[in-house]
Order: sequence, then C-alpha cells, then structure tokens
Amino acid sequence: MKRVSIICLTFLIILSCAIIKKPAKEDTVAKLSDTANQKVTKDDTGAEPSDANKENKVVVSEFILGIGDEIEIKVYRHDDLNRRITIPPEGKNTLPLIGEIQTKGVSVYQINEKIKEALSNYLVNPEVSVEVTSFKGQKIFVLGEVHRPGVYQIDPPTTVLEAISNAGGFTLDGKGSSVLLIRGGPEKPDVRTLDLKKALEKGKVSQNILLQTGDVVYVPRTLIAHVDRFFQHFENIIRPIIWSEQGIVLAPRVEDVFQGESSADKGSSNVPIVIQK
Repeated sequence: MKRVSIICLTFLIILSCAIIKKPAKEDTVAKLSDTANQKVTKDDTGAEPSDANKENKVVVSEFILGIGDEIEIKVYRHDDLNRRITIPPEGKNTLPLIGEIQTKGVSVYQINEKIKEALSNYLVNPEVSVEVTSFKGQKIFVLGEVHRPGVYQIDPPTTVLEAISNAGGFTLDGKGSSVLLIRGGPEKPDVRTLDLKKALEKGKVSQNILLQTGDVVYVPRTLIAHVDRFFQHFENIIRPIIWSEQGIVLAPRVEDVFQGESSADKGSSNVPIVIQK
C-alpha cells in the first residue's frame, strides 16, 4: 500500500511539472514568432526599411470649395434642375426646389449630399452629380498623416500650422518635427523640412512659415533624415499631382472627391481636377 502511494505521488509530481512548463514553451514560441516578424520588417542587409519605403501612399480625401470656384450640378432625368454656379463671396447659392445652400468652405461631397437630401422631398431617389469645372481661389495641398488630407483654399496670410489644423491636425503617426513643404514648379521645386514641433513647443515662428498658392504640405509617418533622397521617392508617389504654370492637376490615383469614395474601394477616378493659379 505504501509503495502504491509513493508511485501515485511520483506520477502527480511529474504531471504538475509538465503543466507548469507548458506556458513557458508557449512563451518561447511567441518570442520566436515576434523575432521572425521583426526580421520580416528588415531588408536583406539587416537594415531597417528606409523612410522612403515606409511612405508609400498619398491620399486626397477632400476638396474644399472657395470664392470664385465653379461647379456643375446635374440631376439625372431632370435637366431643368441642372445648374452651373460660381461660389460668391457670401458663400451661398440659390437652387431650384432647394432654395439657399451653403457652398463656400464645404467639400464637393458635402454639397452633393445636401442637394440629394433636399431633393428627396420632391423626387424619389434623386441621382445627383457635382463636378468642379473651374478653380479660382488660392489652393494648397495638405497630405500625409493628417486627419483630412485634401485640397484647401487659403485666405492669406495662412501659416503651415493653420493649414494642418484646417485638415484636422496631425494623426498619432504624424511626425510634426519633419514636415515637408514643396513649393514651385516641376523644374526647380523648393523642398524643405519644417520642425513644427519646435514651433509648437518653443515658439520658433521661423518654422511656421506663410503659405503660397500651390504649396504642398506633407506630414510624413517617419523622420526624414535625407531630404533630397526622400523627395526623389516622394516625387514618384505624387506623380499624379503635376505642377504647371496653369495650375495643378490631380489625376487618377487620388480619392474620388466627387463621390466621397476611396479609390481603393471604387477604383481610380477618371475625372481630373485642374487648379488654376
């Protein structure tokens, strides 16, 4: 009987040790998995991916209308409701059946939705399209790690921080200490980095400069160590955004600002936006 008790006790001890060691094994597997994942993020030389490789997407989600911009409104099967209007200084236009509607300082998508909603009181499932036909205001691009990347009208004087604020501010991933400002034409672009973190924390106003029409403000996800090298890559990313003496053209890779849908969901937009300087 004593021998049986010893055997049972020995068996319980062995079983307990096996149960205790199992989580340790799982921890080891988890650590190995984490190590493998870390190796995947490195290139063949063992170096971390460059800033340029991490910045692989430029998205424009909004176009904000300003004074002098012209839009064309079309209502399917109701030609009498079609209109081409210019945004006036007071920022309001009058449309048939709808009355007065706010057109200044809102996006094309917002106007489209407002018209749809208002016409629903008179028509069944109205199909509305709103297209920008001419740009007269002073426009800039705010791209990258901001909450509402897009094309914005500026009322001079406007600083870089004000423009970023209008775009919803930095995201959690945005590097305020390494913001790109791109100014000028395609042949001699002036590219510089701005440390807006210093402007915010230490009041260095020299970093928070005034913007001009056509400026591109880009908030990166990572610190930009080599501006020239990064810009060569960035230029390829924003190839659809073409600078010219007549203006800036947005081509297929940007989001469909007219429908408020992502190009990833719908495919590339076929409607270019021409911004007149």
